[in-house]
Amino acid sequence: MKPTIHKSILSQILLAGILPVTSVALHSMGWISIRWMILPNILLLALCAFHLLQDLKLRDLIVHGWISGIIAVAFYDLSRIPFIYAGWDDFIPALGGWITNSEENFFVGYLWRYLGNGAGLGIVFSILSHYFNFKKLVLAGLLFGVVVCIGLELVLIFSSSAQEMMFGITPLTCAGGITGHIVYGTVLGLLIHFFRKKPKAFPLK
Repeated sequence: MKPTIHKSILSQILLAGILPVTSVALHSMGWISIRWMILPNILLLALCAFHLLQDLKLRDLIVHGWISGIIAVAFYDLSRIPFIYAGWDDFIPALGGWITNSEENFFVGYLWRYLGNGAGLGIVFSILSHYFNFKKLVLAGLLFGVVVCIGLELVLIFSSSAQEMMFGITPLTCAGGITGHIVYGTVLGLLIHFFRKKPKAFPLK
């Protein structure tokens, strides 16, 4: 399938998809408060909604990526449970605290994780898989998860502040991180494959 969506529109949606997780990274490194990034995230989300209403093909790509990303991050969190019991600190409630200017906020933290990070990256993968016409979507999803994990590890490696605010680099956190991202990416690839093969699933018309 040849891409038919204008590159500038795709770029805007890709930026909207990566901004939530980028906002977390920038805050943890001490570069810019995530509270200053809330408005840009909302504006880009509104822009996505506008494009979603204008183009049926784009609507499918965004919504299917959004659904897939949320489901995939749920499986990621299931894979984290053994590692958390083994001693891996869960920083997501602290993420909620960064947003609400409090010590911790479990609900807001996980809301950002699912509707921001997970769904946003799901949209990114959905757009990329369409534009580059990935043939082996499950493998592509797995590799996408690994790339995201590498990005996280690089943030932690080059920023002691990020390690203090999120978690330190240990064998446990490395194993948990790569496992979770492989699960996330694999589930993402499976779901996008499902939507590509069954475009009438979750009909939006």
